[in-house]
Amino acid sequence: MEKIALYQPPIISIEKRHLNLALKGDRGELLEEFETSVARKLGVPYVIAVANPVLAMHLALCALDMKRGDKMITTVNAHPGVGQTIRQFDSELIFCDIESDTFNISFDLIEPLLEDTRSKRVRGIICSLTAGQAGDFKRLYAIARKRGMITILEGFGAYGLEMRFSDKEPDLYVTSIVPLELPAGANIGIIATFSKKLRDRAALIRNYALNYTTSYIYDMVEVGYAYMPSAIDLAYAISLLPFVEKAIARRRVIARRYDRAFAQLKHVTPPVRKYTHAYAAYIVKIDKNRDGFAKSLIDKGITAEVNYIPLHLMSYYRSKYAIKITDFPRALTNYQSILSIPIYSAMKDSEANRVINAVTEIDQSRIW
Repeated sequence: MEKIALYQPPIISIEKRHLNLALKGDRGELLEEFETSVARKLGVPYVIAVANPVLAMHLALCALDMKRGDKMITTVNAHPGVGQTIRQFDSELIFCDIESDTFNISFDLIEPLLEDTRSKRVRGIICSLTAGQAGDFKRLYAIARKRGMITILEGFGAYGLEMRFSDKEPDLYVTSIVPLELPAGANIGIIATFSKKLRDRAALIRNYALNYTTSYIYDMVEVGYAYMPSAIDLAYAISLLPFVEKAIARRRVIARRYDRAFAQLKHVTPPVRKYTHAYAAYIVKIDKNRDGFAKSLIDKGITAEVNYIPLHLMSYYRSKYAIKITDFPRALTNYQSILSIPIYSAMKDSEANRVINAVTEIDQSRIW
């Protein structure tokens, strides 16, 4: 039985000119073309490309000069890389519970949370686009402006979503051109911003903070790191850019098929779409015995995962912050029922049908 993966990257041909530049090691031209194309698409003046989206988040925090004791509010349902990058600076996370339907951070809970933490040095808010679904960002920006905080949108895999940013908001948008990090297939991380200051600092730090005084003499002006994408990854990413919107459109077609098929099932609830959605993941809710349902799917050759396990359930954060598992009830309740099933642009109709048939059969035949 052939296994259906949770996600597969599209297989495309790299344009010959870009491939030749990559093979010659001419990364600079590829980098400029990629960043210019992405900036034009997003409607922002500045874009920085790095090797992967988690590195992009780390570099974004470097550009903001995060320090020990700084605090960032983030959803407890964030990608693990979000919390880890904050902790790399010895900065602190302030977790916020989620909206039960969209899985995104609860905007209703942010202000009460800020009132509880007003004596602490809160730098800003990181708002994740869980599974690639947008949110009420104008409300987010208003909350941040009121308190002089920065805003970062984390949309790993949401590049291509129909979002146009207002001038200067958000401070930073961190995204990637494909939804999941995989061993195969380039997944360039992207930082987009309206701030030249943040752009210049990120651009410096991304290549060991080396400042070239001539073509062959350089100086290290502060501490940087190796964030740069490879030339071959850039060549692949440039060739992929024209297909991103088609990929999202295809995932939406599959999502609608899933929605219709699962709407009548007893134990499976399709995801709620309140805002524009890239379907970087398709997350259902299983009302009983989620783990048993997942095992049954896997036995049928259908990959299933939980995206994401709330951070407050992780051993590190429970120990670090003395968190109780009941401190974030919405995230906990969701975690006990959510399950991601396969969705990707290269998915064939026959594969989607196989997923639908497997989910339907398990829903109807299991003894609950």
